[in-house]
Amino acid sequence: MRFQSAVPLLFSCVFLPVSAPAQQAPQRDPQALVVLQHAFAAMGATVPSDSVATGNVTLVAGSKTENGTIRILTRGLEQSAEQVQTPDGSRSVVYSQGRANRIDGSGTTAFTLELAASSQTPNLPLVLIATALNNPDAAFQYIGLETLGSAQVHHLRLWNTFSSNSKLQPLAEFTVRELWIDAATGLPRKLFYNRREARGAAPKIPLEVFYEDYRNVGGMFYPFLIKKSLNGTPWADLTGDFCTRWNEREFTWRKNGHVDQEVQAGADRDAAAADRSGNRER
Repeated sequence: MRFQSAVPLLFSCVFLPVSAPAQQAPQRDPQALVVLQHAFAAMGATVPSDSVATGNVTLVAGSKTENGTIRILTRGLEQSAEQVQTPDGSRSVVYSQGRANRIDGSGTTAFTLELAASSQTPNLPLVLIATALNNPDAAFQYIGLETLGSAQVHHLRLWNTFSSNSKLQPLAEFTVRELWIDAATGLPRKLFYNRREARGAAPKIPLEVFYEDYRNVGGMFYPFLIKKSLNGTPWADLTGDFCTRWNEREFTWRKNGHVDQEVQAGADRDAAAADRSGNRER
């Protein structure tokens, strides 16, 4: 599937202060930490507490082409949603605090914890970096200095160890992200990760995200061109120019996604299931 969109981005946002990274974080490579801190500073050193990006989208699957609209929403560091509306209907992926749902014409489908671990929107690299710096369970590894196109880039590996929650530690492998940051500008250039629905022999679906055309919006730098490749095939091009602040009346996590309620009601149950599954694989 090829996914093209013009996403107007207007970041009129409320700012969320980002604290210094916790010193007790496990496996934090000092060189990787410096690169991430530099990238965070280069992108504005602050995170919007909420944002909404809207625009047009073109979906191409084989000989079929669909035109519609797209909305990308974020709240803080742990909630995001992507909503696509076409003549065939609407579909959304809602992520909140380690849980995720898909919502379409057939209803709401809860993702497995493994798939949810890679379901937060990758379209705002500033949020990705701030999340890693603020999570005391996050681990960083510096892979090396590489060349991407004509640019020298720092290659990093990031993941959530869940070291503070032993029941969720089997999910750590599903959170691994490879990130390439421009050595000259400090801006992220590429993100890579695999999406999987389960452990064991479940297939991996590789996703590559390329960030280009960064612009200063209210003191923060955002990519206005995003290109995605799914399973090695070009899949999505997003371009944008405006983003509005979060509006509770337009979209609510609890009513539309049922995610917050599920987080509260099912956290212990799902953690226990993850623990049992991990023990079986061992």
